[in-house]
Amino acid sequence: MEFHSDDKAYEFYSEYAKQKGFAASKVSCRRSKTSGEWIDTKFACTRYGKKRKSDAINPRPCLKIDCKASLEVKRRYDGKWFVCNFVREHNHDLYPEHIHYFPSNRRINSADKYNINALHSVGVKPSKIFAAMAKQYGGYEKIGFLEKDIRNHLDKERRLALESGDAKAMLELFTRMQEENPNFFYAMDLDEEQRLVNVFWVDAKGREDYKIFGDVISFDTTYITNKYKMPFAPFIGVNNHSQSTLLGCALLADETTCTFVWLMKTWIRAMGGKAPSAILTDQDQAMKAAITEVFPNARHRFCLWHILRKIPQKLGEVLRKHGNFMGMFNNCIYNSWTVEDFEQKWQNMVEVFELDNNEWIKSLFEDRKFWVPTYMRDAFFAGMSTTQRSESINSFFDKYVNKKTTLKEFVEKYKVALQDREEAATHADFKTLHKEPTLKSPSPFEKQMHAIAMLQSSGVFRIPSHYILKRWTKDARNGYTSRHMSKEVDPKKQHFNDLFRKANKLIEEGSLSQESYDIVNHALEKALKQCASINHSLNGTSYDFHSVDKENVNNNVLCDINVLDPRVSNTKGAPKRVKNQNSNGTSKSWTI
Repeated sequence: MEFHSDDKAYEFYSEYAKQKGFAASKVSCRRSKTSGEWIDTKFACTRYGKKRKSDAINPRPCLKIDCKASLEVKRRYDGKWFVCNFVREHNHDLYPEHIHYFPSNRRINSADKYNINALHSVGVKPSKIFAAMAKQYGGYEKIGFLEKDIRNHLDKERRLALESGDAKAMLELFTRMQEENPNFFYAMDLDEEQRLVNVFWVDAKGREDYKIFGDVISFDTTYITNKYKMPFAPFIGVNNHSQSTLLGCALLADETTCTFVWLMKTWIRAMGGKAPSAILTDQDQAMKAAITEVFPNARHRFCLWHILRKIPQKLGEVLRKHGNFMGMFNNCIYNSWTVEDFEQKWQNMVEVFELDNNEWIKSLFEDRKFWVPTYMRDAFFAGMSTTQRSESINSFFDKYVNKKTTLKEFVEKYKVALQDREEAATHADFKTLHKEPTLKSPSPFEKQMHAIAMLQSSGVFRIPSHYILKRWTKDARNGYTSRHMSKEVDPKKQHFNDLFRKANKLIEEGSLSQESYDIVNHALEKALKQCASINHSLNGTSYDFHSVDKENVNNNVLCDINVLDPRVSNTKGAPKRVKNQNSNGTSKSWTI
């Protein structure tokens, strides 16, 4: 036989191997010493060659048993390859029914990868994906890969592509920012092999601003900050100056329902458990499913701009044939004042342009309550009808990062960007508090807010108070302390955070030697007695040690208690059982 290339020869031998019941691999190849071109290639059964000896404690199983079955091809002067040697016989049994288990025969093509990712993005488990594909192909043996391969593919997709030092740089920055202000919050999502998957963080100002301006949130994953092609997902709010405010940031390995659920649960935990009343996002089904699960009572709205941007891609043929399509489409969206009006205009549009079988148009109509303005009249969105807030934040970060920015550089520049953002907000506060707007008329409306002529002409000379939200006024921050979180923290919590940080350092130093241990232990015992005495005299109460008897307390019997940092404690809230081993061998336990 002859082949146009050695790759074609390998394809042929691999297909032959599948039919016979073994797997093939390339075992050797040779170049010409004069031209440097490949001139000789040998393919063989995967059990070709002898088993190598291994000193490993648990060596991997080896399939090689010196099978001689092989095919060798050589390159002629005209560029074609011909078979120069073929060994048919194997020294082992062949199993055509097991051919799909051989690793060399298992591959996930691009079409299957797309389907797997699409199903997984909406929460379908690998086992169910595998079962669905088996039904589609007519049997598990006809798929071409195993459920394990699906899991490996998805795991690979869900990892952050990091360079050496990136994860450490992030952790060091976050730790440093938390030392500067204990209200800085961060979380890192790791997979089963302790590799970084997703990262979330929010600074103290963002947590403070959320208390005031957290009613409406824009969340967008369309901005890619660096060469790793990871979605940078900012949570955006709008303050009383109509400025965008950053309420949290994330770097995500993928955009699946599972990832979004983790992110939103982490974000809301950082914000004290208070959910927003409205969320604006891109039209993404995985995100929609996550919001439904985590924020079932929030009003969810799709970004209208993102939907309109997809029209040339989804309806390109319609636009080429019908120049009046966009006029009719816009009329449906912007000039429908009732639900019935919109649905009638939409149906007319579908009939006129014969879009009954267009899947995208069908999906838009099914999701109409998430994006059509007439369905949103009863909900407050703080003036955000699109994710232009996210886009303004994205353009803001463009001044500090670009496509070539490394992750290490990004996390460093993020802090600088945040300081600039804080300065802009502070300056706006100053102008609001120290400058009075120049009024152009004696209208009471203009003094109260920008004029509403219709009410004035109707004889209504004052806006009813329930139409004026405090979040838009210059008094938006009244009732809250300074924007610097370190000053507004409850003193008890602040004391705890400060002592916790110092205690960690003390424990590290005290454990290095017996001498330092004795010093720290003595100082702690003395401080504990003094604090207990002072608190007792101030509060007039005694401390209940539950089942710890006085004899053991007086004898300074210590117990090991895992003190949990409240910023990273588990979310289940389960009580902890603590056991104390006494010197006489008995033990006591109690719940904390």
